[in-house]
Amino acid sequence: MYRWPELQFESWNPSEPAYGPLDTASVVQLIEALNNDEARERALHLLSKNRANREDLAPLLWYSVGTISILLQEIISVYHSLHSPTLADRVSNRVCDALVLFQCVAANPSTKMPFIEAKLPLYLYPFLNNTNKERPHQFLRLASLSVIGALAKVGDPNIINFLLESEVFPCCLCCMEVGDVLSKTVATYIVYKILTNEEGLRYCCTVAERFFALVRVLGSMVLKLAEEGQLAENPSKRLLKHIIWCYHRLSESPRSCDGLRCCLPVILSDAAFINMFSVS
Repeated sequence: MYRWPELQFESWNPSEPAYGPLDTASVVQLIEALNNDEARERALHLLSKNRANREDLAPLLWYSVGTISILLQEIISVYHSLHSPTLADRVSNRVCDALVLFQCVAANPSTKMPFIEAKLPLYLYPFLNNTNKERPHQFLRLASLSVIGALAKVGDPNIINFLLESEVFPCCLCCMEVGDVLSKTVATYIVYKILTNEEGLRYCCTVAERFFALVRVLGSMVLKLAEEGQLAENPSKRLLKHIIWCYHRLSESPRSCDGLRCCLPVILSDAAFINMFSVS
């Protein structure tokens, strides 16, 4: 089974076999194996499992000839299946392994900006705008969000500006509406990181339609968690914290305060809820 991609929300299947760290020669060999159609699937999988063990994996991937093109080819190859409810787990897992390597490149300080300058995040947006809810599609959605989250995590103004200009915001709103709890959590985290940037806060608050779209989605997530009795459960609790961080950041904009007064879910002012959240 595919291991969930990690941003700061770690979750995996304990029954999955562990993979030991590879030496540099083995990593280079696997990168070269990506050029072989028959060996590519296994090479993708082993490289993705070693991303946390090899700090030099990102530059090795980025600067090796043709490797990023191969990863991009893997990602694009599944576009035609995004509207199919019968997307196979194996196909989804293979693309997720490629996306995990993209995440590795996006998270590394030496390759982050070249990754942005090549506009490679744009190729992930079809996964974020996909409304299918079957498990293989959820995997693709979460893996793609983890790449964007790795970029947004450092809060670099240049990166936030790129994300705003490339319209990642409505993509995140889509994920917050149709994704599972983990996807909602990462998407909400990305929105929060955008809001922490002054330009990002202005982007969300100066256009009424954009502001109300955000608070509507935030409110619907809170109400859904409450209806399903999941407010005090993990990982829903983490999602709820990110939602509240978004509300808090929005409240720091004088322009949005009036809108928040009429849009905040009533449950957020409930004493039982406040007590539950304060002790969590």
